[in-house]
Amino acid sequence: MTPRSILVVRRDNIGDLVCTTPAIAALRQAFPDARLAALVNSYNADVLADNPHLDAVYAYTKLKHREAGQSAFGAVWARARLLHTIRRERFDVAILGKSSWDKHGLRLARQCGVARTIGFASPDSRARQPDVALPPPDLLIHEVEAVAQLLVPLGVKTSPGPLQVFPDVALAANAEARFAALGKRPRLALHLSAREATRRWPAERWIMLAHAAAYAGWGIVLFWSPGAADDPRHPGDDAFAAEIAAALQQIPFVACPTHGLRELVAAFSRCHAFVGADGGALHLAAAAGLPMVALFENSPLKTKHWYPWQIAHELLCGPEASVAGIEPERTILALSKLPKRELTSA
Repeated sequence: MTPRSILVVRRDNIGDLVCTTPAIAALRQAFPDARLAALVNSYNADVLADNPHLDAVYAYTKLKHREAGQSAFGAVWARARLLHTIRRERFDVAILGKSSWDKHGLRLARQCGVARTIGFASPDSRARQPDVALPPPDLLIHEVEAVAQLLVPLGVKTSPGPLQVFPDVALAANAEARFAALGKRPRLALHLSAREATRRWPAERWIMLAHAAAYAGWGIVLFWSPGAADDPRHPGDDAFAAEIAAALQQIPFVACPTHGLRELVAAFSRCHAFVGADGGALHLAAAAGLPMVALFENSPLKTKHWYPWQIAHELLCGPEASVAGIEPERTILALSKLPKRELTSA
């Protein structure tokens, strides 16, 4: 039976939700008249800003992401009200858009009163399973491909397309005005921030790369998450970025701290290439169409499952399970092999 309404549940991190956007596009193509919505969280919701395939985006706040002054009770009460609102929609199907058993997503879908849930089975036979429980996927395929398997029970068997984000036009124009200081040089986005310690590249290596890229004709755009490193809710990299920026005063560069995902996506849309570590920003850059040098931990579970999807890239690993050992010289060589993205007018 053709579903009249579909709810995609993806409640984890930024990159995870970006890697679900091909499935959302495939669902819209397969079911153009269905009501299609997503249930996400306040941390990753802006990934779906202005997504034309969705009729609604529902976002709740996890306790660890609540803003200053918001009580735990207030966050829980707001979530309960949201789930009640979704319940009134009477969705036919919920897709638990994750490449493993999604205990929390399944619970949310059931609290929303969705008639049928589709997801990957738990290896624990005693655990509560989705209504349609698929065998766990091979994690040596890409996350995009794994999530695409969840559409098969609905008869959707097309190969997944590219990652998708939709830049805000006004924010993109603001970024273009900021980057005018770089003149006609192509713009290289260097994203300094990484949540995991194993994905942080040392400052001296960023500095060496920036100088070499500037010598090769690039204009440098430094991106990072603003704020203090010890902020328990949203750790930032102001001090780290300041150390790097201080060493770049003799080359053409623009400092670009971004205070939200929409600002980051818009600024990426006005750059020509990207260098950064595995994480949410890397997948946003891929969705924005940026050829890239991707710095990865030396692990097949990382490089085979989270590589930049359907975008020109050079993937580099260090000798250990950390990006810190990746030499700047390798990164500079990899950068020289990238095509430069063509920009349309802002």
